[in-house]
This record gives sequence, structure tokens and C-alpha cells, in this order.
Amino acid sequence: MKYFSQVKTFLFTFLIFSSISFAQGALQGIVTDSLSNEQLVGANIILSGTSLGAASDLDGKYRIAKIPEGTYDVRVSYIGYKYKIFSITIASNKTTELNVQLTPDVIEGNNVVILGQALGQAAAINQQLSSNTIVNIVSEQKIKELPDANAAESIGRLPGVSLTRSGGEASQIVMRGLSSKFSNITIDGVRVEPTNGNDRGVDLSTISQGTLAGIELFKALTSDKDADALAGTVNLVTRKAPSERVIKFEARGNYNGVEKSAEQYNFNARYSERFFDKLLGVQVTGNLERTIRSDEVTDYDYESLNQPDNWSISEFNVTYDDEVRKREGASLLLDFNTPDNGSIRFNTVFNQTTRDYLTHNRNYHQSGGVEYDYRNRKHDLNIFSSSLHGENYLWGFEIDWNLSYSQSRVNPIVDYELQFSESSTNSSGMQNVPANLYRGPVEDWVPYAFNNFSVASLYLSHDRSSGNFDKGKTAFLNILRKYTLTNEITGEFKFGGKYKSRYRSHDEYDAEATYYLWEVPEYTKLADGTFVKKDFSGTRFDGLVKTSAVSLSHFLNDPPDNRNVFDNYALYPLIDRDAIEQWRSLNINGYRTATNVPYNTNAEYAVNNGTVANGYMITERITAGYLMNTLNLGTLATVITGVRVESDNNDYFCLYSPKKLGGFNWAPYGVLQDANVNHKESTVLPNFQMIIKPTDFMNIRLAAYQALARPDFNQRLPRFVAAAASSPYLHVGNPDLKNAVAWNYEIQTQFYSNDLGLFSINVFYKDIKNIVHNLDIQTKGSDIADSLGVNWQLYTDTYPFDSGSQYNLEYAYNSSKPTKVWGFEVEHQANFRYLPGLLKNIVLDYNFTIIRSETWMYLYKSVDVPRPPFPPLRQFVIFENHQKLEDQPEFRANASLGYDIAGFSFRLSYAYQGSYTSSFSGDRNSDYITNSFSRWDIAMTQQVTDYLKVILNLNNITNAREGNSILNLRDGWPELANTSRLYGFTMDFGARLEL
Repeated sequence: MKYFSQVKTFLFTFLIFSSISFAQGALQGIVTDSLSNEQLVGANIILSGTSLGAASDLDGKYRIAKIPEGTYDVRVSYIGYKYKIFSITIASNKTTELNVQLTPDVIEGNNVVILGQALGQAAAINQQLSSNTIVNIVSEQKIKELPDANAAESIGRLPGVSLTRSGGEASQIVMRGLSSKFSNITIDGVRVEPTNGNDRGVDLSTISQGTLAGIELFKALTSDKDADALAGTVNLVTRKAPSERVIKFEARGNYNGVEKSAEQYNFNARYSERFFDKLLGVQVTGNLERTIRSDEVTDYDYESLNQPDNWSISEFNVTYDDEVRKREGASLLLDFNTPDNGSIRFNTVFNQTTRDYLTHNRNYHQSGGVEYDYRNRKHDLNIFSSSLHGENYLWGFEIDWNLSYSQSRVNPIVDYELQFSESSTNSSGMQNVPANLYRGPVEDWVPYAFNNFSVASLYLSHDRSSGNFDKGKTAFLNILRKYTLTNEITGEFKFGGKYKSRYRSHDEYDAEATYYLWEVPEYTKLADGTFVKKDFSGTRFDGLVKTSAVSLSHFLNDPPDNRNVFDNYALYPLIDRDAIEQWRSLNINGYRTATNVPYNTNAEYAVNNGTVANGYMITERITAGYLMNTLNLGTLATVITGVRVESDNNDYFCLYSPKKLGGFNWAPYGVLQDANVNHKESTVLPNFQMIIKPTDFMNIRLAAYQALARPDFNQRLPRFVAAAASSPYLHVGNPDLKNAVAWNYEIQTQFYSNDLGLFSINVFYKDIKNIVHNLDIQTKGSDIADSLGVNWQLYTDTYPFDSGSQYNLEYAYNSSKPTKVWGFEVEHQANFRYLPGLLKNIVLDYNFTIIRSETWMYLYKSVDVPRPPFPPLRQFVIFENHQKLEDQPEFRANASLGYDIAGFSFRLSYAYQGSYTSSFSGDRNSDYITNSFSRWDIAMTQQVTDYLKVILNLNNITNAREGNSILNLRDGWPELANTSRLYGFTMDFGARLEL
């Protein structure tokens, strides 16, 4: 209570002090390009000889308050443009209007309109320079010029960002080598709810970048931002309706090289206008897209032949994913200009992606049987947010407030898999592959397959689903008071609070049909609970009820379809999609007898209770408050200090198994009971940042602050699930997990001028305490669980596995030693308008990032414990291993070279991402390495009329493949190819209409 009393006394004293004053006024206006009338974002407006200034916003508008009355020289500057100086007089309690038009800084005598790539680059440069923290920008103009599939692809062009890819396009971002769950994603400051199954990552592939007014990537946090963004924050920006009516429409058709198909489309539309004497703005956007995301894959498995370096290929798989991805979205923005020169915005955004794909897979072995696998999947992913946001000026205060609701949903529609086995005989399976081919080339294995589909019988089937639902309600209030001590010393004091409540549910389901054990069941269960005999008459499966060994031939066309993966590997046969869907509909409710038995073990599809136990429900309540002060010391330096407090009060609900789940050749079954736990934690997070401007061409930015990261949703659960299946396991949650807290240190140096553009070097270092790792090991008995502090007595009286039973243990824990991440980023953005002739049309962007890390993770190894006169006893022990983090490319680079002339724009872009370890195995025998990846893209536009532009994008023009390798450090193998994936070349052609 004493602390809060002191804070209230300080605030009261400060507000009284900052109100004492001199007679004061304000200056506001809009900054535009003198030739194109485009609003200039991030223009710098400064009152010479003072520290009073501002930067123009997305609409080119600026406002400077708390100006002592008098006459000033106002300097307006913008990189790439000639600065202007105006003399203005500020009157007491009045607002002076100053609208400014700037002229591009080009060769004397030239009259050049800055459009396209150069305009987008200038907007990004000036926004970065005018920011009070370390930020990278993708401007609206640049978004238009990029041939990117979604918002994540656009963010991946920025320094310090690598990408996680799915379906041939980026899905999640990795900032500073920290996986997507460590980043905060917002739309106009409203948080996008997580979409991943268990962690806090957001699938950005569902968001079309064509409807955005820009992307802000904050590398350093200030105290007024959410602290759970250890890697950084991405803000997707929309803008208010401009003063003039805007109608934009873009339509593109697409060609996919893998499918050799043009059955694709992409439409984006935007309408905005102001009404009632410009008081009310209305903006509506929409997008609709159909894209082919099919791919071809090869995959290798290996085995050792006695000696550590004597490896061979045990089998290889060929896969074809036939996928269509549909993306659609819409937004409505209403903004009202309030009498206090503020605004109130109501913004609603909806985006949805539907993935519909059928996977065909078969394998080739050195000898023996062959397996065929087919999986039919479809699911929706949608995100929705709605907010009421106000920026108001009352009684000398700037008040920023927000009420919002957001949600994300992963809705599983179907996930059905059939597995077939072709046994090894003199006419089926594989002939013996010669030993000289054990290390490849694997395409020479193909002729040794019999491909006897008539004896390939249905072996297993899975009916699965996995879905999430998140909803969040948020309210925040920020209050800012500007003050003027002298003309040279000014500042602003800001304080506020935030409350967020999130509800999250996750459901998993897996029902397994063991067709290799049973004949096709005779009965089916109707919705009313009654049993009737199956009727396959009139279908391709007529006569198969109560038969064993259902042949793959029943699911194939005549003749069977086939495909050559990479034009080299035979994938034969391809299943008929109608057949797999029909089989599911006929049998999904099947029963061997017309009776119910416990745990549905009599059902054709027996429910896997081990999978059901992966479901959970969580309620998170986060309360935050902060104080922050910004002090401007003339034009030389700005110092920002602050502190933020975040408090968690979270409830977790899940299921656990007091006894081992039973089942061996079928899905684990048994009793599951409810468990719940509450977790509370508070964290104080100090923050210090400084901007030093020693010259008019250089900024030095310093930052030292704390941020946090909360564990994955499933890691704090009171979960305890043991199964005595063919592969026994114990999955344990850890309700005692702490939030990870990191000190972040940043130094950024920016050099800038009209000729140089912007050249920046950024060095960062993160010292993370209590980072959460997952233990995944083979062990026996309870020794390792006890050493880790697993409180299994809360769930069961007897540990489920004795010292002689081997099982797999999964458990999350806080690392006992700090994790460190460090690196540097280099970025240069420039154009050459100062050069003579045609050279003045060149636009250049490049950046690269180098990252290193170290952490400590538990690994395991088996040791022989002597016990004479008896044979040694094999035991498992754990140890802490010093290593780098997963999901962390150590090198990332982007470059683009553009050229604009006479309405024609050309851009050649290149992206490279180095290899990295995507997952570490517990005993280091199978670390997975995501291979390096690079791609070249070309984007071209041609202005046809003042309103019409045509677009041609060529993506992945070198047909680059993605893939990963496997690294066995335990046995000393070399890095071996694991998968190779081809999405191929794509092309889109269209037109953009702007009225």
C-alpha cells in the first residue's frame, strides 16, 4: 500500500508540474509529395532550436502539442526529398495549421514523380528513422510490388527474420532465431490469437498481405507494449479512410508448375470514402484466393550395419500431396474524427484458409514387403478480431484506449487414413535389391518392386481430428502527458494498464481400425444407437462384408493412376479419392457384433484414449500496468525509461490416467479422470532505451529491457498419461513451470542521407532465464522422473513402469542454466536518383543476418552398470548438454534489385536461408536438419493508364526444392539426406485498377 501511495503522490505532483506553464499552442498538418500528392509517411517535423517535433503518420498527418507561444522555424524533412523550412507563429491555446508539400531530391532540372518501388522504399526508411524504438517496416507501396503469397512471406524480406514453410509458402516467422511462439502478432495493436496446436505461434499464411497498409516489425519493446514478445512484435497495419474516395481492385490468375495447371485465382478489393464533411470514414476490403499447393516428396530411412560408419538406406518413400488451398477475408473499418482532433475507430477483420489435400505415399525396401499409405484431409483455419479504438486529446492529455475481442479456430473437417501392406512372396513385395545399391541411387530400386496391388491388403485405418479454439477479450488504457521544461528539454510521461482474458480449448481424436486382425465387421451403428447390417451393394466394395484382406485394387481406377515424382521416382498407384471417402462413410460406425462393450473395443474404429487425453481447456487472465517517461534533450538525444508489471492468473484443465491405459494391437483404452490446477505469477520488467543523434546523418539506438515468454499451452497441464501399448509411454505435464524472462540488449547504428538511403547495423544479445525445453527420452523405472521432481504421487499410488520396463518419457522443464542468443543484422536500402541517365531508376535493397545461440538441454544415454558376478545391467541416465537452439538458421539474407521507368517496374529478388537443426533427438542419433533454401523471384508491373496497371510475377524461377537431412552424432554418421520436397515454379498474371 505504501508503494502505491508513493506512485499516486508522484503522478499528482508530476501532472501539476507539467500543467504549470507558459502559454502554449499546437501545430498540425499533412505532408505530401508535391508532384503525385501521395501522403508521406514518417516525415520529420521539428521546431529548429528546440526538441519539439513529430513524425507524420500513415495518412501523412502530424501534430505537435505543448509549444510555448512564439515564432519558430519549422524544418520538414524526408529522406529522398528536399527539406523545407517555414517560419510560423504559435499563439496561446490555438492550433496552427501547416500543410507541407515536399519535392523529390533529384538531379537539377529533372521533374520526377516518385512512385512504385522508390516510394515504398522511402516510406519504409522514414518510418524506421522516425520511430522511438528499433523497428523494420514493409510499407504499403512495397507490399504492392512484392510477389509474395501471404503476409509471412512479406515479413520474411526483413532482416533478422527466417521462415517456417508449409505447403510451399511461409506459414510462421522466426525472429532472431527464436521460434514463432516467442513473437507477438497483432492487427492494429489487437493481438491475433494463437493458431498452433499447443504452442503460441500464429499461422500467418491465412492473412493476405494485399489488404494491408503496412507491416511493422518491432525488434525492441517499450514498457507500453505486451511483454510476452521475447523475440519481438509484428503489427499488421490498416489505415483510416483517406479524404478522397478510393476504389481498388486487383485480379490475378496463376499457373502452378507441379500440376501444370492454371486453375487458380486471386482477387483483392478495397473501397474507402469519407462522409459528413469528412467526419466519418468507411473502408471495406475483401480478398478471395484459390491456390494449388501440391508437392512431390522423397524420404529416406537408414540403418546401421554393425559399424558406426557403415550405414545403408533401409527404405525410401515417394509422396505426392494433391492440395488446393483457398483463402478468403474481409474487413470493415469505420473511423470518426472527433472534435478534439482525435479519432475513434471500429475495426473488424476476418480471414480464413481452407486446406484440402490428399496424400499418396508408397515405399521401397531393400527386400520384403511394401506399404502404401493414403490420407485424405481437410480443415479450416480462421481468425477474427473486432476492436473499438480511440485516440483522443482531453484536458492536455493524449488518451489511447481500446476494447477488443479476437478469436482463432482450427476446425477439422476430415482426416482419414488408409494403410495397405503388400507382403513379400515370389510375386509380391520387393525382390532383393543388390547390396551395391544399399546406398543408392534409389531410383535403381524401383524395378525390383512387383507392384502386385491385388494382394496388397488393407492393414490399418485412422480417423483423426485435431482442433483449437481461442478467444480473447482485451481492454487497455494509455494516458500520455507532454511537458515542456525548456525549449531544449521536453518530454512526455505515459502510464496505463491492460487486462486480457483468454479462453483456449484443444481437442484431439484418433480412432483406429486394425483390419490386419479382423475381417470387415458386419454391423453398423446408427445415430439413434441401433445396430443394422452393413449394405455394400451398388458400391465398388460389394461383397466385402465379413471378408479379410481387402485388396488395394478395390480403391484404384482401371488402369491405376500413377505419377513420376521429380520425373524420376515411380509413385504407383494413386488412390481414387471417391473410393477412400466412400469406404469411410460405409464403415466409420462399424461394429463386429451388434452390442456395445467397454471402451468401444468392439467397434470397427476403437478410440485411442491416449490421444483424447491430449485435449485441454485453459483460461488465462493477464493484468498489466506500466509507467514510462520519454525525455528529449534538444535534437541530440532521447531517453526512454519505464517499468512494466505483468501478472498471470491461469486455470488449467485436462485429463489424466490413474492406471496405465490398456491395449496392445489396438488403440490404448482405459479410465481417464479430470484434473485441474491454478498458476499465478507476477513479473517486474524494467526498460531503458536511448536514441543519440550526433550528426544529421546518423542515429545510435541503445536498448536494455526485460521481456518474457510463457510456456506452451500443454506444458503446464496437470497431465499424467501412461500407456502399455506396443510402444509404452508416459506423458507428464509440469504445473510448476515458470515464465522465461530475458534481458535484451540492442545497439543499432543508422546512417542515412538522400544519396545513401538508409544503412543500418544492429547488434543484439539475449540472456534468457528459465527457458522451457521438452524432455523426450527412453528410460526404465522412476529414477529419472524422481530426479526431475515429477510429482507422480498426485496421480497414482504406484508408478506405472518398473525398473525392468522400458518406456518413453515426455516432460517439460525450465532450464537450470541461462540460454543466450546473439547476432547482428545489416540492412541497406537505397535508390540512385542522383545518378545521370537511366541509372537513376535503380532501386536496391539488401540485408543479411548472422545468429548464434547456446542453451542447455537434457539428453540421455544408456550405460552398463557392473554387478558382478552377474552380467552388467543396462540403464538410462540423463545429462545436460551444451548446444545451440533448435529452429535457428545461423545465416539469412535477402536482396532485391529494382528498376522503374516510364510506368514500367521490374524487380529481381533473392532470398536465402541457411540450414538449421529443427529438432534434437534425446540420444543424438537422429537430429533433423532443415536444409538451406534459396529462391529467385521476378515481379513486373506496367502502368497502362492512370488507373490501370498489369502485373506479372514469376516465383521460384529456379524450381528450388526444400528438404531436410538426418544427423546421427551418436554413431558418427555423416549428414544424410532425409526428405526432398518440390513445390515448383509458379506464375501469376493480372491487373490492378485504382480509381
